[in-house]
Amino acid sequence: MKQTITKQKIVSLIFKLLIAGVIILVDLLTKSFFQNYFAEGEHEPISVIKNVISFVYVKNTGAAFGMFENNAILLATFSVVFLLAFILFDLFSGKKNVWYFLGVSFIIGGAIGNMVDRIAFGFVRDFIYLNFIGWFPVFNVADMFLTVGVICFMVYIVFFMFKEDKQKDAPFNNTKKPS
Repeated sequence: MKQTITKQKIVSLIFKLLIAGVIILVDLLTKSFFQNYFAEGEHEPISVIKNVISFVYVKNTGAAFGMFENNAILLATFSVVFLLAFILFDLFSGKKNVWYFLGVSFIIGGAIGNMVDRIAFGFVRDFIYLNFIGWFPVFNVADMFLTVGVICFMVYIVFFMFKEDKQKDAPFNNTKKPS
């Protein structure tokens, strides 16, 4: 079945972009705060919960877990292409639910938050450190929303997307009213 862009899909995308905008704003403000705080001089990490979580400041020149280190242009380009493809997918895809809506909103917000850093600074500003997981990388608000967004999107794919397709294709599906 051919999918078209409807007014409802555009309104839905606008709401997703508004949620993403709030995420971007919070992400950039928190990054800026910790960048400025730690730039003022020698500051020890801020312990939020002793031996559990603290705030530090790290310039991340790679992607998750340091992959593609020192490739800001490549990562920013990939982000732009991914975001455009993701938005087009959103506009042309079929029925969706709250898992899909939140997943897309959070992924767009997180991706743009980190992309802004890559374009503006050549690195991503990270500041949240989980002390109790010593091997885990330092991350930021955008990373948190990206992660939660991917989880929401996966819940949609695993539990809802294919069920909706199966219901549409069911041989005795009486969703159309007789003329």
